Amino acid sequence: MKPHFSLLSSHYPSNRTVSREALYEALGWQDLISNPSYANTCAIRVSLALVRSGMTLRGGLVIQKGPHRGRRIEAGQARLARMLAEPAYFGKAAVFQRDDAAAGIAGRKGVVAFWNIPGYMNGRGGHIDLIDGARALCSSDCYWTASTVWFWPLR
Repeated sequence: MKPHFSLLSSHYPSNRTVSREALYEALGWQDLISNPSYANTCAIRVSLALVRSGMTLRGGLVIQKGPHRGRRIEAGQARLARMLAEPAYFGKAAVFQRDDAAAGIAGRKGVVAFWNIPGYMNGRGGHIDLIDGARALCSSDCYWTASTVWFWPLR
């Protein structure tokens, strides 16, 4: 079941207030702090917000400490987005192309996944985030130049 946006947002560990190092320490993943493969934390932050909001994920990493110890988190943007697109989670996303995404999402709240961001990982990189369309703000960053944007509205 989809959580309300206000609940999900209240459980989101923003990179403005929780550093990557502090995030990994809180999850018991100190060994990942210096691992360049885990430098990007967008999917981990969204996953943790989902777990804190009561959802169960089948991600690859297990939380090692804290109140959600033993629960799973998905560290990859593409894997998390595809998981959310399954009927057991959020279901099919609204899909927008580059020129239509900002206008199509404007005024709505939810989860957004950006695909094929120019200049990031040779144009193949992605990002997943929470978005408050009423304020036109992503919790960390919006990438409206991405070739494709998936959006799941939340109440």
